[in-house]
Amino acid sequence: MNHLKPPIKLRGHHLICLHFFIGEGYNVEFVAHLSEIVKRAEAGDKIEVCSGADDVCKRCPYLKDDKCMYDKNADPEIQEMDRRAIELLRLKMAERVNWIDIKKRIPGILYEWSRNYCNDCDWRKACEKKVRVNKFKVNFDEIQKAMEDTVRDSFDYFLDLETGEVIALSEEVLSEVQSSLYEGDYDELEDGIESIEFDKEPDLPYWMEDELELAMEVLLDEDGQYLRIPERKSAEAHKVMTEFIETVTDPVLKEELATALNGKGAFRRFKDVLLDYPKERKRWHGYNAKAMKKVITEWLESIEVRSEKEW
Repeated sequence: MNHLKPPIKLRGHHLICLHFFIGEGYNVEFVAHLSEIVKRAEAGDKIEVCSGADDVCKRCPYLKDDKCMYDKNADPEIQEMDRRAIELLRLKMAERVNWIDIKKRIPGILYEWSRNYCNDCDWRKACEKKVRVNKFKVNFDEIQKAMEDTVRDSFDYFLDLETGEVIALSEEVLSEVQSSLYEGDYDELEDGIESIEFDKEPDLPYWMEDELELAMEVLLDEDGQYLRIPERKSAEAHKVMTEFIETVTDPVLKEELATALNGKGAFRRFKDVLLDYPKERKRWHGYNAKAMKKVITEWLESIEVRSEKEW
């Protein structure tokens, strides 16, 4: 008789997301089920990469006919997440791996994963609670600038949870580091620190070496020191602009601002209109800053950061 334990079958995104499980879930039964799976994985039970509904999904209240019915688009969206997760982790379908080996790969892929899948995830706040409670001076202006850069085609932004510093890293450096991380070999040292040897040095000028070193530190962070600052949600920005328009007394400006809100790029057009109205532009900056302070405060509270003093 074969007494070997069956492997834990996990689909792509669960191979990543379960590392951030903190005991929250849809209901008590589901949480207990997840806790047992994580306990087995951490104890050394083998993980088998699978597609579709896995051992986690078995107790999910939204699983119907082996499909996720969380909402009408959930199943195809999750399948795409699974595909990308397996690709980032450099795994293959039906491959059997150890939990600790997956854990070692996560720092190198977390930046790419979080920017594409975490911002709009309903479980983001729960995952971010993994970050330790911190108190530091909060630079609301810098965080606001980071959040309002929703395109992120030149820079991406991270919050240092030890100092409160907002770190801006160029997309050029981030792309080079990501590429090197995915292609590099990971060698674990005896003291638990990982060294990474690259087949080729990142193709960047010498004056970007300090930023390259910082990007490596941020992307390979295992201690939760750095957290990517999310983009401002377009719906929230649109709501604030709409509310501001209601406070405008000049009928011409009011119509111009209302027109600017139609279609893509509304935030940029809205600010461009205000360039011809310096007093109203100044009033908008104060109005928007107040709204953003509320957004930033709620985000910081969700990741258990407390402000000692405002910058």
